Amino acid sequence: MFSGAVRAVFRKKKGFGFVKILHWLLLVLFSATAALARLRLLAVGFDADGLPVPMDLNTMVLPAVLVVAAVIAVIMARRYPAQRELCGSMDLYFAFDRSTLVVLLMVLGSFALIGSAVCSLVFSLRTTLTMILSVFLAVGAACLLYATTALRRKAEFSGVALLVPVCAMVLALILFYREHATDPILRHYYVETLALAALTVLLLEFAAFAFRGGAPRLLMPASTMSVILCAAALAACPTLAEILFYAGGACIALGIGAAADFDP
Repeated sequence: MFSGAVRAVFRKKKGFGFVKILHWLLLVLFSATAALARLRLLAVGFDADGLPVPMDLNTMVLPAVLVVAAVIAVIMARRYPAQRELCGSMDLYFAFDRSTLVVLLMVLGSFALIGSAVCSLVFSLRTTLTMILSVFLAVGAACLLYATTALRRKAEFSGVALLVPVCAMVLALILFYREHATDPILRHYYVETLALAALTVLLLEFAAFAFRGGAPRLLMPASTMSVILCAAALAACPTLAEILFYAGGACIALGIGAAADFDP
């Protein structure tokens, strides 16, 4: 009788299904494992001259964790509808109006990105590209706040606003790779590169829903991998601007993933 009552409660409370609980548990597990593996890689993955140590168990753990996490995320996303099955407006697929925590994550993430942009302007070398990126990042974060508020109130808003953070992430990815392209040691920066790429895909797919072209089977794995990769990037003890950036990216990815409601 007790187990039947529990199942009834879980059926009534949408979002507390077994698969969703498993998803969040795996997300926490893989995020923590990726962060610890990155710390281990930084500790023993390089010799005294800064050159990479030949491949051993310590250096292979992080790539293995990321690959396994990506495979599991893709498999778990197979239960969601494909792009061609979507026909409703954006607020039908993102439950920002039903969860204060989701809105809080989006707000915290957006303000963290704005803080990252301000720190880059104040503490970093001011070049034209750095200033352009900071402005794009701040405006993109403000657009995310605007979209979150509109979705919270179930109000109409222009989908073009969600393209601004996508452009900011694309620019951040290009500038980051340009800055590190001369570094022959991929271990120094591949996690951050993947994190930026995952955030770009996530925001692009999120924006696609505003034009009724979103793909849940792409958005959910992108959300999962964004959180995991941002956690691994934070483990490298970056600058304040980078800490705010990746922490903000993780919060936004968590918010989008938690708000997504694609269950039939």
